Amino acid sequence: MEKILIIQDSPSANAMLKFRLESGGFSVETVETGEEGVEKAKASQYQLILLDYNLPGMNGSQVCRVLKKEEKTRNTPVVFMSAKDEEKLSQITKEAGADGYIGLPFEGKTFIEKIRGFLRKPGS
Repeated sequence: MEKILIIQDSPSANAMLKFRLESGGFSVETVETGEEGVEKAKASQYQLILLDYNLPGMNGSQVCRVLKKEEKTRNTPVVFMSAKDEEKLSQITKEAGADGYIGLPFEGKTFIEKIRGFLRKPGS
């Protein structure tokens, strides 16, 4: 079962995302700060990290840069999720080294399909 880490400061968003993803057959863990996310990502093996851009303390770009520098997490896909302006987020995503982004709202089936797309490795 593929393991996903969600780094998102909203407990209600975390609960909704966890429910949707677990219903889609994924194993999900959530944290509410960038610092916790970095520690959790280094401590365990995830197939995907979903990252909110607006986090207290360490923001999403900073978290992504740290994860992409760490040997243990550099190859794990990092995907930003946000309700923000897509064009601006697309630029931020590229600059931070993320693998993509998902805009809000997260519709059930479409959301799961997008997640599966990020989990597919090139050439698989």
